[in-house]
Amino acid sequence: MSTDELDGILRVQLAATYSNDPYVDDYYHQGCLFKKSSSGATKIRHHFCPTHLRDLPPGARVNSEPHAFLQVDALGRVPFSSIRRPRPLLEVDPPNSSTTNSEQNNVAPEKPLEQEPMLAARVAIEDGLCLLLDVDDIDRFLKFNQLPDGGTHLRRRRQELLEGLATSLQLVDPLGKNGQTVGNDDMVFLRVLALPKGRKLLSRYLQLLPASDLLRVVCMAIFRHLRFLFGDISRAAEATSNLVRTVSSCVRRMDLGSLSACLAAVVCSSEQPPLRPLSSSAGNGASVVLVSVLEQGAELLSDSLHDASNYNVTNRALWKASFDEFFGLLIKYCVNKYDGIMQSSSLDPAEAIKRELPMELLRASIPHTNEYQKKMLYDLSQRSLVGQEKGNAGQAE
Repeated sequence: MSTDELDGILRVQLAATYSNDPYVDDYYHQGCLFKKSSSGATKIRHHFCPTHLRDLPPGARVNSEPHAFLQVDALGRVPFSSIRRPRPLLEVDPPNSSTTNSEQNNVAPEKPLEQEPMLAARVAIEDGLCLLLDVDDIDRFLKFNQLPDGGTHLRRRRQELLEGLATSLQLVDPLGKNGQTVGNDDMVFLRVLALPKGRKLLSRYLQLLPASDLLRVVCMAIFRHLRFLFGDISRAAEATSNLVRTVSSCVRRMDLGSLSACLAAVVCSSEQPPLRPLSSSAGNGASVVLVSVLEQGAELLSDSLHDASNYNVTNRALWKASFDEFFGLLIKYCVNKYDGIMQSSSLDPAEAIKRELPMELLRASIPHTNEYQKKMLYDLSQRSLVGQEKGNAGQAE
């Protein structure tokens, strides 16, 4: 073929695959350049934002074909892998004998792969990440473009996307529209968070949420399942650590009413939260986020005393009720731990008390306690001192 013919074929291919938009054609490289430009290390020629926004929601991208294809002019249809419709490695009909035996033994037949719950969770994660990318696009588009309506329509669309993700995770407001409790088992939410990528999705989701009722609903779901999320440090350690930091950051943006709802979610949960010291090697994520709630609550209460405009009788009453229930749970846990330590002859009381009792949580609770609760803390501290003295005496002998 001549050079002109080769150039013509190349132009046809480029016209179908290259849009002359760096944000689309070279997204990751442009993202790296944008990070460097933010730190002042380099400058970029183009704003890191889309030239236009897609109108199709994530669900509209799914077609009904058995396998997805990328339509490329002059190249035909190029198949690509899809988590939603994985291509079978080998299609083999099961032997009739095994089918008969399974029916005789009343054994349930194997589910097709696309009906497996964990595959559905992975599909939900991929859809959620795509949705959050659309939210990122909207944020960048608003940052670098002046719109006639001031961006009102896009901000409404952004909120709808975020609410749509909460709906896909089947998260509902436990307080209900009328303030009445609504039951929810959070099955889909837990299946998604059982995967490390699901925890990364949740962290990114929380970062994009503004301080609102939606943020409260998502955080209440987290506080309902502190043991599932933070009870086992070996499960997705890096993703879990990032989630702890993100939740603690979100707590700092909450008002007193939302903080009260999070504490109430802990108390009403069917799971005993892992109330461990911050130095615990078994995982301290639950204690970190709970300390953040207590410290933020103390800060908001202090501000309301100095600024009458921030004083809200309803929120203060709700906080007090939630804290009283949480404090009862905390002090009961500590007393049981202390009794278990003192009854065990194989443990050094002094070391075990430091290792098992969540002193940071008790310390963060002090600004919220009444006189009776302070007396309970004092009695517990005296018992702990006695236990430590016994441990030190045993070591001296």
